[in-house]
Amino acid sequence: MKKILTFIPGGIFGLLSVIVALFGILSSLLSFPGYNLLLYDVSYLATGPLGCWFDLGLILSGLIAIPFHFYMNIVIKSENIKPKLRKVALILSIMSSLTLSLIGFFPVLTENIIILLVHGILALLTFIGITIYCFLYGIFFLKSSKFPLIHSFLSFLVSGIFLFYFTNRYSLVEWIGVGSVMLWICFNAIFTLFKKM
Repeated sequence: MKKILTFIPGGIFGLLSVIVALFGILSSLLSFPGYNLLLYDVSYLATGPLGCWFDLGLILSGLIAIPFHFYMNIVIKSENIKPKLRKVALILSIMSSLTLSLIGFFPVLTENIIILLVHGILALLTFIGITIYCFLYGIFFLKSSKFPLIHSFLSFLVSGIFLFYFTNRYSLVEWIGVGSVMLWICFNAIFTLFKKM
């Protein structure tokens, strides 16, 4: 992974991941008559006319995000942060990316209870991973001299949104959570590219 990151900056992978996810989400959303953010979960986009684009977006976005998460873990390495905590953040961020990709293979298109159960477990693992790794990065950014305080605030905000979602399961809160983690990735990707980290 380090060899790839010597040729392509990690921030590029973060931005590409979000662009691919947005393409999949928007193409499915805009082609889905009657879809309502207040009533339907994000995954329900897979049932629309262009649901295959949504699934493909998830698969590719999750895979493309993996080098970005490796990169963020490397950037934070030189700071005063316990290696075990960094390792936990890396494992959870990669797990979240992989489970996000796998969701694309188990869409909510079917009445098959096993596929729906696998989908639910993968989505839960993705959201739990995001909640914890964003919280950990919030702590890392607080200890870091490289990152302004806003990075820590945004990390805790993303984590808090997903914690709130776990308490109520409102579709709109899920949408806000998904948007917030995409913003988190973009914000950190652009910052690291701008600062040439």
